[in-house]
Amino acid sequence: MEDGNGIFYNHPEIETLQKQHEEKTIRIRDLKRQIEALKLRLAKTKTKKNISRDERREAFNELCEKYHSLRNEYNALLRES
Repeated sequence: MEDGNGIFYNHPEIETLQKQHEEKTIRIRDLKRQIEALKLRLAKTKTKKNISRDERREAFNELCEKYHSLRNEYNALLRES
């Protein structure tokens, strides 16, 4: 198939690219949701009074690490798109 500029496109290649794009879009949406959920958990962890300071710090650090991991994956997918 040829477009108006003389470029030939292979139909299966287009379908493959569309599928990859859809998968990345879904993953990006999922990562956004997870990032927002982690932000809420981080905020709650900061304000919890019934756990020790060390437990709160450990939970906060674990959530921060997870957040940064998700954020890096999210940004990498955005750069690819």
